[in-house]
Amino acid sequence: MSKETIVTLITGAEKGLGREYAEQLGKKGQHIIIGAYDMETGKKTQEALSAEGIAVDLVHCDITDQSTIDSAMATIDKKFGYLNILFNNAGISGGAPKKPSETSLAFLRKVFDTNFLGTTAMIQAALPLLKKAPFGKILNVSSEMGSLTAAMNPDSLFYHLNSFGYSASKSAVNWITVSFAKELAETSITVNSVDPGMTATDLVDKKSFEEHGAQSVSDGARRGIEMASDPKNDANGTFTQEGGTVAW
Repeated sequence: MSKETIVTLITGAEKGLGREYAEQLGKKGQHIIIGAYDMETGKKTQEALSAEGIAVDLVHCDITDQSTIDSAMATIDKKFGYLNILFNNAGISGGAPKKPSETSLAFLRKVFDTNFLGTTAMIQAALPLLKKAPFGKILNVSSEMGSLTAAMNPDSLFYHLNSFGYSASKSAVNWITVSFAKELAETSITVNSVDPGMTATDLVDKKSFEEHGAQSVSDGARRGIEMASDPKNDANGTFTQEGGTVAW
């Protein structure tokens, strides 16, 4: 395949925000690879996007299972030989917010195993393919709930929302962004965090979020789509949402 084709792997793209990223970027001409945890849903999504004329492949990619990550990368390497964009969308909320004193270590391990370790594993595995492409982008889906600045600002929506495990994991995702952005600063690969904002997805209590003014997935996907389709690829080590920069 010609390296003029932009090859994009999106984790958790079988539904929710990931599916929206896949559909919108596919319509922009990118060749989409759905990295699915749920392969049954992933197959249905692949078929639906293909029916829209989108170039799309499907790979099994459970970001907590290194064997599926390695297998997915081998499949991409064999078919394309490179990867332009790694969109780390997969993650878990872990359920309703809990106080730090009431949060079990087992719960924290589960959230960090997915959101932090899983994201790290994806980047480490994808780097060889990203380095083979004319340019590379790593986009990590984060959240303002991981912003330490917002958490300590009484005027912030998130000041009174104490979701210890999830928020801590998203702060850790931002540290992934900063660390890899610094490591790859002299390469053609950029690394950035993207915050969709308060979005009603299957990751949360969708009905409750909608009742509190949460936006649709199409609105929540806008900043990620903008970053993934920006031909300049000159932003590195940033944390942004549609409204602008988010404080770390």
